[in-house]
Amino acid sequence: MDCRRAHKTQIIRKETYLPLLAGVLLLCLLLLPTRLYAQPSIAALMAKGDSCRDVCLFNRALSFYQQAYDNPSLADNPEQHMLLLERIMRTHFILSHWKEMPLASRQLFYLAKQHDNPAYLAKAYFMRGVRLCIEGDKELGYKTCLEAMAMMKKSDCPDKYHELTMSCALLTNLYISGGRFNDAQHMLDDMESYAHLDRNNGAERLNLRRAYAARMNLLALRGRNAEADSLYSLYNDSTIVDPVAAPSLLNYLRLRGKTDESLRFVERGIQHLYADGDTIGRNMRKLINDKGDIYFRMGEYQKAAECYAEMGKIGDSISVFTLRHLAEDVDKAIDVERTVNHHRQLLIITISGILLLSVIIILLLRQSMMERKKNRSMMGTIQQLMRYRDQILLNGDSVEMGKNDEEKPSDEERLRFKEIDRHIMKERLFAQPDFGRDELMRLFGVDKNTLPSIIQRYAGTNVPGYVNNKRMEYAVMLIKQHPEYSLGAISEACGIKSPATFIRNFKHAYGMTPSEFRKQLDEDELPPPIY
Repeated sequence: MDCRRAHKTQIIRKETYLPLLAGVLLLCLLLLPTRLYAQPSIAALMAKGDSCRDVCLFNRALSFYQQAYDNPSLADNPEQHMLLLERIMRTHFILSHWKEMPLASRQLFYLAKQHDNPAYLAKAYFMRGVRLCIEGDKELGYKTCLEAMAMMKKSDCPDKYHELTMSCALLTNLYISGGRFNDAQHMLDDMESYAHLDRNNGAERLNLRRAYAARMNLLALRGRNAEADSLYSLYNDSTIVDPVAAPSLLNYLRLRGKTDESLRFVERGIQHLYADGDTIGRNMRKLINDKGDIYFRMGEYQKAAECYAEMGKIGDSISVFTLRHLAEDVDKAIDVERTVNHHRQLLIITISGILLLSVIIILLLRQSMMERKKNRSMMGTIQQLMRYRDQILLNGDSVEMGKNDEEKPSDEERLRFKEIDRHIMKERLFAQPDFGRDELMRLFGVDKNTLPSIIQRYAGTNVPGYVNNKRMEYAVMLIKQHPEYSLGAISEACGIKSPATFIRNFKHAYGMTPSEFRKQLDEDELPPPIY
């Protein structure tokens, strides 16, 4: 009974939790679209930008493109990255952003080169040629544009004919502005051929309209007005101002004296820029200037003056805007320079530290090698000394260590010294801390005036030096036979109370410290002295 009750309770709890879980899931589904809308994808932003661009709202399109460009995930998709850079590059060109356009062009060029994409490489290279023409280097600009078009012809870009018609339209305008009418005529013929090869009907109509506008302008410039007017009658004007065809069409209207139509055309362009929010750009400044020129040709000088004044205000706003951005760029450049200088200083300090450390290491190694060489030499000296002492103790060799050539000592005195010297060594009398002159006077049976001369004659040193030599010879033996002894124990066994005094005396006698001598023993073994 209890089991059934518990089971029923669990069922009731599950039935209670299910509506709550369903509510949570429903809330998540409701919030999901809001979250997706708050964080649009790169593709969604590009689609919005393309929609604005299709109706010639280029300023708005650029804002969407910039938002997409700021997305960190863009670097994961090179194809999308290049497409977005192409959109940004061409939008900057249409908006007459002469500073930003070359930057986007260079970025696209290097990215396309990195990923070996000839189509995008040709697009970036063509815009470089356009920029060269605008800057005044027309011949190099024309050559660069033609090379870019040849690259596009060889590519497998699916919309290459549309790209070629666009390039022909831009290059035709550049040829006309440079007075190269024959080249412009040939480029127009190529443009119409490419437009018919384009499979996109909408793009074909747009490109043919651009070709007609450029041809009307060219015919009017050559004085072939009847042909130009005949073509204009067939031209299908649009309520949207095409930035590619607009300069040619407006120049044709100016050349043919069609002031009313020119004014309507300019007014339509100004209204379109207001709708796009591009009110203080170079395009607006140019249209206001064109409007003033039209009024001036119409004889309405007051309106022309108002247009020129408005154009001046826009120019001032552009200058202020440019100066503000220039100041920001200068601040950024200063920050970058400071960062570079800081990194350079750190690099210099690091390199200097490494060089200094290397010099110190080299000097230490050199000093170590010199010390090692000196120690090996001193080890040889100590070895000879030990062998000499062993020889004296074993067979009483008559070799004299410090004989004075001016005095000729008796054989009895010499034998007496050797006997006492062996006695001191065997009995280790020098190990007594108070062993010195008084004990030696007693052993030799001489007074304090005679003892120094005997020690000097047969030991080659003074009385303290003789005692110290005995102690150091014993220290050498202890270090050799008992590596486990500490220096303090060895010092005390030699009759020296202070380890510091022992180390100083050892180095004075052998040119190295006891520790250095102990390290050298592994390489150069010494036979222990015999006591």
